[in-house]
Amino acid sequence: MGLLGHFLKGPHPKTTLLLTRAGPVENPGHRLYSHPGLPLAEEGRQRLRALAGLLRRYPVAAVYAPDSLAEAEGGRLLAGALGVPLRLRPELRERSWGLWEGLSFAEVEARFPQEVAAWVADEAGFAPPGGESVREAWERGKEAVQSLLKAHLGQAVLVVGNCTLNRAALSLALPLPPEEGLRLEQDYARLTVLDFYGGEGVVKALNLDPCP
Repeated sequence: MGLLGHFLKGPHPKTTLLLTRAGPVENPGHRLYSHPGLPLAEEGRQRLRALAGLLRRYPVAAVYAPDSLAEAEGGRLLAGALGVPLRLRPELRERSWGLWEGLSFAEVEARFPQEVAAWVADEAGFAPPGGESVREAWERGKEAVQSLLKAHLGQAVLVVGNCTLNRAALSLALPLPPEEGLRLEQDYARLTVLDFYGGEGVVKALNLDPCP
């Protein structure tokens, strides 16, 4: 059933999912990172403080974030600014890079040429040695976000996430498969807004800039 069918069945409580991405982070070497990840750069803190002003337009009931460095710090900053509780959830983490954690793309290409070829051939299904595929992280993230929406039915909730998690959350409202996730950019410290009516989602805004 599409959105029209749900609307014709009568009013549904609106649940609002607010998404942002923690960063920029301190990553001068442009290295792959997941958990525990890298700390926020001062620019990232400043951008998130600016975002708090935009978030005050929404009746945020709680802030959720993974227990990784940048996201947890960003979550604490925004929850404090909004005066709402912060809850850290490991299932909201970025995809695990396994043995590639901390390496640059150039180092990965030099050390793992066969694996990189397999990655290019199957972007969503390939998992680095000891790590997760995009598809695995995507399903984990979708399940986690769906549980938050159920817990906050009729409310607004903020998730301070990362690029993989946020794209997975967007796929709850859009028919977007994991292999096409890169088509939706998720910028640091911008705001994406999704409204859910029952199980159906509507994208209201993408990458709102608090400092246009």
